[in-house]
Amino acid sequence: MKKRPMVLIFTGVLSGMAVVWNILSMATAFYLLAGLCIMVCMICFDKGYGWIIAGMILGIIFAASAKISMNLDFSQVRYNETQDIIGKVVEVSQTKTGKQALLLKNDMLEGKILLYTSNDEEISSGDVVSFRGSLKVFDGATNPGQFSSRHYYFSRGIYYHAYSKDILIKKSTELCLDQMIARCRKYLKQQLSMQYDEGISNFLNAMMLGDKTKLNDTVKDDFKESGLIHLMAVSGLHISLAGRSIYRLFRRLCGSFMISSVIGTMSAVFYCALTGFSVSSLRALIMLLIYFLSQILGEHYDLLSSASFAGVILLLIRPYRIYDTAFLYSFTAVFVIGCYQRIKPRLKGKFQKIRESLLFCTAIQIGMFPIIIYFQYEAPLLSFLANVIAVPLASTAFTVAFVLIFLPHTIFHDIISWMIYVILWLSKRSYGMLTIGHVPFFWVILFYSLLLLCTSQRNKLQFKIRIGLVYTGIVLLIFIPKFRKKTITFLDVGQGDCFIADTNAGLIISDGGSSSEDQVAKYRILPYIKYLGYQRVKIAVISHMDVDHYSGILELLKMGRIEYLGLPEIQKDAAMEKIIEAARQNNTKVFYLSRGRTIKTKDDYLKVLHPVKNSKMEKNAASIVMQGNVLGYKLLLTGDVEKEGEEQLLGEGLSHAEILKVAHHGSKNSTSSEFLQKVLPEQTIISCGQNNRYGHPHKETIHRLKSCHTKIKRTDTNGAVIFREKRDG
Repeated sequence: MKKRPMVLIFTGVLSGMAVVWNILSMATAFYLLAGLCIMVCMICFDKGYGWIIAGMILGIIFAASAKISMNLDFSQVRYNETQDIIGKVVEVSQTKTGKQALLLKNDMLEGKILLYTSNDEEISSGDVVSFRGSLKVFDGATNPGQFSSRHYYFSRGIYYHAYSKDILIKKSTELCLDQMIARCRKYLKQQLSMQYDEGISNFLNAMMLGDKTKLNDTVKDDFKESGLIHLMAVSGLHISLAGRSIYRLFRRLCGSFMISSVIGTMSAVFYCALTGFSVSSLRALIMLLIYFLSQILGEHYDLLSSASFAGVILLLIRPYRIYDTAFLYSFTAVFVIGCYQRIKPRLKGKFQKIRESLLFCTAIQIGMFPIIIYFQYEAPLLSFLANVIAVPLASTAFTVAFVLIFLPHTIFHDIISWMIYVILWLSKRSYGMLTIGHVPFFWVILFYSLLLLCTSQRNKLQFKIRIGLVYTGIVLLIFIPKFRKKTITFLDVGQGDCFIADTNAGLIISDGGSSSEDQVAKYRILPYIKYLGYQRVKIAVISHMDVDHYSGILELLKMGRIEYLGLPEIQKDAAMEKIIEAARQNNTKVFYLSRGRTIKTKDDYLKVLHPVKNSKMEKNAASIVMQGNVLGYKLLLTGDVEKEGEEQLLGEGLSHAEILKVAHHGSKNSTSSEFLQKVLPEQTIISCGQNNRYGHPHKETIHRLKSCHTKIKRTDTNGAVIFREKRDG
């Protein structure tokens, strides 16, 4: 790599920016120290590696400047204060619920504003609008494994979001470039809807124009789990196909490198704008410009150096892109392709093209495996089989659909539809999902270091041995969960409850619901389950039939991800009947809990103290209360029990608890002084949502907890509260 200084500079820029954005992390300090030691050794061996240090200094300077600028921007905003704000419309889109989403640029702020409105007035790109509302900064992830809105939007230069019904167009712009592009995009969407059925046109909209708003979640999930999700994005491949095809066409027509390159570049830039300037399309555009320049100058085009230059440019323009998974996936894929090209064997004989395609897809999957596991915690093992068929089909469908997009419906459109149907069918198949869970970033670096050594031109090992070494790295990644310490977690689910214990017998969940977060299982509970390295829950318990305790459990039931379900042994209501039916349809075994019953594994147990069988108490008062020992901790889980139920509990074998989950989100009617004197908790957990409309936790409850000298942790301020396994009693 020392012969490719741009690759070394890109590596340094990435490292420098990672240090700045994670400066307070102990892990960062370790990686920085270890990295500096390695680089010093490398520079002593060969001064050519000094480019890494140069790149790191560059990355630190630009990232530090961006961080300072971002903090200054935040200091100018009056948060949660209603105010009049003016901005120029950069982009107009629509949410699935029918609201307009306006991307605005305010002259006083560096970050853009994402404004949601139910106002149906026609607004176009370039218009200047004013609205009355309050700005909020996007939240980061509060649970391990959770999607971070902050990282996603910040990496796109969007810092704030707001909602307002009252929008006034202060200045309506004449036709501008943005409006021309928007109209062109709208026209192409109309053409696709006329030429194809709804499902096919929605897929082509995503693949050709980057618009996924009309794709339903089931289709997206199918593509993600089959390893074909990359087909639903405007990738660098599409930009390259469009740019190079036009370049070759004009090269044949006029014979001029310059004219062909200029027309090819203009076409690629326009298409890039048409699809919203995604990070992968920008990367491909820069690489395409370098390719055209190499053709004009008659120089050799190097894939890895070109990609590195594109990466450096994109990071220097917006340093926060280091958190963009699309950026990391795109560049990892390019570098894996570059490494594969250096070691790929020459195949001969029958089915040469098929074998080459299969080998290429396998190599890409192996190379992408660690970074996919790092971000998604799971990967389909055999997805390369689907990609061998789907990628050529998608590329052909894309090219032909683009050529025919201005024509009326023909038989060729039907052929494209059949191609897409095959791709959709492939996405619904299972390809052996392997869920590993969270892996330390150190292991990812170790894998790619091994990959680099295996593809080094100095390495004289046979191709089979090199592949064997790479597989060894993958096996090491797979066995990491064996060394992961078990945990108990009180997850942040907004206004709701969710307790998760990672035991040797599998996952045990007590409650899982929210009244403030939609699809709480999909976006908070299931990601954490995968983070721990599981696909299914062994035992789930619902304390009582309030939506903020069962909504996520119901989602998991419908996904078929719960093996056993425990319900209170009381009279069934409509909510319980709905849950039981969902369990029956998904082969989940239901059992009932009342006083005296025990959930027991080899090492842990939870004993039910309340309610008695067929209790007639009010719903909250009849919540399941469990006390026991899990991972070495004495726990007391109380559901929403209060008043009558809590009074009854005082005579039902309550004992000291190291960890108490406070009842009813810290309501003033629960957790009495008498109750606390009986339990004497060392640590108490309050599960509630930020600024919830109930005012939880109430001041009276907090006062009582402080009076008994317990350590208070809250999910609305601390996020997920996690305790590591202890076995010393």
